[in-house]
Formats: sequence, structure tokens, C-alpha cells
Amino acid sequence: MLNRRSALFRSSGPATDTAEDAPSYRFLELLAVSASDLLQAEDLAPALDRIFGLIRSEVELDVFFHYAFDGNGLDLDAWAGITPEQVVDWSHVPIGIAICGGVAESLTPMIARDIQQSDDPRLSYARGMGLDACFCTPLLHNNVLLGTLAFGRRGRATFTDAEIQFLQTLASYVTLAKHRIGVDQELRARLQERDRMLAERVTIERQMLELTRASALGSIAATVAHELNQPLSAAANYMAALRLSPVSDERTRDLTGAAEQQLQRAGEIIRRIRRMVRQNDLVLENRSVTGCIEEALNLVRAAAPLLMPPVTIHVAAEANCARFDNVQIVQVLANLLRNAGEACHHHADAAIRVTAERQDPEEVTIRVIDNGPGVPAEQRHLLFQPGLGKGSSDSGGGLGLGLAISHHLIEGHGGRIWAEETPGGGATFAFTIPAAREADAGA
Repeated sequence: MLNRRSALFRSSGPATDTAEDAPSYRFLELLAVSASDLLQAEDLAPALDRIFGLIRSEVELDVFFHYAFDGNGLDLDAWAGITPEQVVDWSHVPIGIAICGGVAESLTPMIARDIQQSDDPRLSYARGMGLDACFCTPLLHNNVLLGTLAFGRRGRATFTDAEIQFLQTLASYVTLAKHRIGVDQELRARLQERDRMLAERVTIERQMLELTRASALGSIAATVAHELNQPLSAAANYMAALRLSPVSDERTRDLTGAAEQQLQRAGEIIRRIRRMVRQNDLVLENRSVTGCIEEALNLVRAAAPLLMPPVTIHVAAEANCARFDNVQIVQVLANLLRNAGEACHHHADAAIRVTAERQDPEEVTIRVIDNGPGVPAEQRHLLFQPGLGKGSSDSGGGLGLGLAISHHLIEGHGGRIWAEETPGGGATFAFTIPAAREADAGA
């Protein structure tokens, strides 16, 4: 006598029923319609509902249930022919439990027959549905479990060969559709993430442009104020000399005195502009030098992801805390990093190093070093002058406005910025910012 359990669970290979061995053309028609539906489906559950409605009378099915594999167990994803209470009770099935859990564990299709006459505990779910026969198969793509698909009937205790082949073929179509839908969803998610990153990049570029424009105006104002102050002072001195000259008559002395007053007034306006520009809403705080460097590097990479070669950062422990305006020093570092990237972009083994050390107790020195062509020694004194310097360490010309702005911002911190010779070739731009106060840094 056969063991009841072995009789109940069999592979979906050749079935014992031989009454309907001939292929069913109606099954082929149903497969064609189902494949077309699955090919266009963007959501698997509604497609399975439609397909089940199409085939249930043809194959004499009463229920179907599709479980999705979540990595730990099976979650009910689509179903028909069971009550809402059963949906709640059977919403999750652990691996190895019941028919679907067993199929997920063995990765082998199974057929359960004469379910109502069996006392096997693995068939309790099926008995609760009132099923007499059930076919369940794993949904596998490249040997990866995506879920399970099961069909059940009441009133008949078995399936024919043709029915098993039909359901197995349909399950293979469902597997392909499930995989495709998953790939499409992942692709859409990645495209949305790309669009979000592009929008964020545009925002960052706009913010950097606005900040650069504001700083450029301040730098130009400071430069104009500095350049005009000396000729105005000289003109005032000439007027004073003319007014005090013994050969000047009374009218000449009156006119030169009035002109001298206007020159002094213009000089005071210039000095006031310089004071206003130098303040520039500077917010000095004890901040992390490493965090500032990384923020500047992220800005440059977001704006020009293909520009930057590998960048290494080395910040000495005693130099990691300094007192500076984060927005302004990030702008200085972003400008120097962008220039360094442009300088060595086409250089073999392009690389950039950023270092920070505390050579003086009162200040932190930060260097941006590239291995590009470098800056000729005779041009270094021109680099930070608007209209005379260069915007990068390459051999081409440029307005140098970015470096002039950086010079202005570093001067506002009471620091210095300069270009220095680089051992082994390349360019090094260095600047200083105030070191953190010991009392504040330890607070």
C-alpha cells in the first residue's frame, strides 16, 4: 500500500491521469491571450485577476493565490476565491510551511490530491479553503526565487497532464512578467533618482553662481576702493600744496580748498566702502576643517562630476578645528579644487591632494596640490589680481576673478593666500585661516 503522504505530493512531471493526453488547442489560445496581457502589464496582481477570470471555467479552477518572496517568507500578493478572513489568516507563510512554503523551500512544483481525505498538517490551509486538489509551482528566474503561484479546485481530486502542462507554462509566463515588472520599477526608481540629482545639481550650481556673483561684486568694490584711495590722497595733497603756495591768490586758495574738501570726502566714502566690503556678514565659528573640505569637494563633483580626478585628504589632528566662515571657505576651496581639476584633467595619473596642518599656533594652513603643468614663477605674483591673474594652474590665460575673490575672502579672515613651488611638478595653492581658540575648541 502506498504511503499517503507520498501519494499526495508529487512532482509536476508525468501525471497518472491519461484520459486527456492530447494537446488542447483551447489551452494554446488561452496561453496566447494570457501572454499578451502579461506582456503589457505594469502591475502583476490585476493581470493575474484578469487571467484567472479567463481560465477558471476552462480549467475548472476555484481559487488561485500568488505569494511574493520577500527574502524571509512569502507574502500574499494576489488571490481569488478565498474569503477576506482567509486572506488575513494566510497573508504570510513561512518557508517550509504548507504547500507554498514547501515549494519555496524545495524549489520544485508540487501537486496535492484528495486533500479533504488527508490528515497531513501541511494541507491545513488547503483544507480550510475547501480544496480537493491543488497545484503549486515556484516562480524562478535564473535560479532566484521570486515567489510561488498556486491553483486549486473543488469537486475534482486531481489534475490531468494537459492541465498541469498548461498551468506550468502559464506560471513560466508569470515569472517572466514578474521579473520584467521588477526591472521596470527599479529602472523608474533610478531614473527618478537621476532626475532628483540633476535638479539638485542645478540648484547647487545656481547657489554657487549667486554666491560667486555676490563675492565678485565685493571683490571688485574692494579692488576699486583700494586703487582709488591712493590717487585721491595724492590729488588732495596736490590741492593742499597749491592752496598753501605763496603764489596762489585768494580765489585760487578758495577753489583749491573746496576741491580738497571734496577729495577728502571721496576718500572717506571709499574707506567706508572698504569697511563695508571687508565685513561682508562674516560669521566666524569653530568648525571642522575636514568637513569643510569634503563639502567643497562634493559641490565641485556635483557641478562637474567628470572633471575631478581622485582626491586625497590629509588633515593633521591639531589642524582639524579652525575658526572661519564656513560658506566663504567652502567657496575658496571649491574654486581651488575646480582650478586644480581643470589643470590636471588631461594629465596622466591625474591626482589632487588637500592637506591641512598647523605650522603656527595662531593659524591653520590648507594646501590644494595638483600634478598638472604648474604655474611659472614669474606669473605667481599676478595670480590674485583681477584681470591679470589666471583662473587655474594650467598654461592658458584667464581673468583670474575666482582667485581674486578667494584672495578677498581669505583677507577678510585675516589670513594669506599664495601659490608656491611644488616639488615634482604641478601647482600648490595655500592659504591660512585662524586656528580655533583653545577655550572654545575644548568647550
